[in-house]
Amino acid sequence: MLDNKVYEDIAARCGGDICIGVKEVGTASLTDKLTAAFAEGNLKVRFSDEVQNASFGMVVTSDDGRDAAAEEGAVNSFKKANKPFIIVLTGKSSTLKAELEQKYSVAVISVNSGSVPSDSVSEILRSAAFEFPVTSLDIHIPEWMRYLSPECSAVNELLGRVRAVAPKICKMKDSFDDMLTGCEYWQSEFSVNMDLANGKIEITLTAKEGIYFSMLSEIAGDAIADECSLMRFVRASSDAKRSYDKIKDAFECAKINGYGIVQPDDTDMSLEKPQVVRQGGSVGIKLKATAPSYHIVKVDVTGEVSPIMGSARQSEGIVEGMMNGFETNPDGMWETNVFGKSLRGMVKEGLSGKVSGMHDETKTKMRKAMTRIINDGKGGVICILL
Repeated sequence: MLDNKVYEDIAARCGGDICIGVKEVGTASLTDKLTAAFAEGNLKVRFSDEVQNASFGMVVTSDDGRDAAAEEGAVNSFKKANKPFIIVLTGKSSTLKAELEQKYSVAVISVNSGSVPSDSVSEILRSAAFEFPVTSLDIHIPEWMRYLSPECSAVNELLGRVRAVAPKICKMKDSFDDMLTGCEYWQSEFSVNMDLANGKIEITLTAKEGIYFSMLSEIAGDAIADECSLMRFVRASSDAKRSYDKIKDAFECAKINGYGIVQPDDTDMSLEKPQVVRQGGSVGIKLKATAPSYHIVKVDVTGEVSPIMGSARQSEGIVEGMMNGFETNPDGMWETNVFGKSLRGMVKEGLSGKVSGMHDETKTKMRKAMTRIINDGKGGVICILL
């Protein structure tokens, strides 16, 4: 029986007008029979010997009186025009069929030279549909994995496999069945949905069992093996998030303006006992509350090191090499190893030393000074002695 679905797919791929370019070589003669077979199935198809006007090509050859040179020339004409094509072999030589498939890497359909039944017409159309190029390849992964970064182990493994196989997927018939063979995080079996009418392939992948908790552990930097440990981590993360939410605005403000303040909230307030206040003939009440406020100050710390020592002759070559490296690859220059440490590490140690070098007594004085400025400094002058 005729497969009308594949005919409709090819018609859609060809814009509704299917023109089959036919090249008959040797003693093969099948165009009239093909025309009759397509007409019998009420399939609107035109045949032409013009390659450029064809939707796809058909090289008709025979196992009897075969002209190999003309056959190769016909094949090359479709390849040169970048047209999908198949080979129709009149005869039943399985050996020649296999030889042609291996030589030209296209589908070879064997038909009886006496007639072309509807089954052969369907096979011709189906084989031709799979010779068309792939227009898009979409890969669907589990919803929760879409929040993983490309550097995550499971995603990185998948990207590596896709990059390896993608250049080989040119035609709709190209196979990628072994794409996930031997994967650590992905099941090797996956579902494939092909849209022959538009040249689209959709692949739906499934992660191996237990990968969910493995990825959570990798992202969290903590062992999460089951629902219990997941709930423990979520609880701890929730507490950490609430604490960070209090300071994030002040931190962002400090990054931009150099100074940020964490405002006290209701939970931080310590309410003292109300006091009755008498002033002249009036009586009032004093309400007092104490609450901590956190001040974030951006302090630009400068650190420098001079690791090159020795005579001019000894250090000149090293310094010159570093300066040239800075011009071509600044980041790489900072990774230069000197005395067992990178330049970046040396400068970082210098910065850390200055930051941690502030004495506790100085910190206490600074805190007291800031407290006075906040509480008593409006409109007045405060002198800070450290």
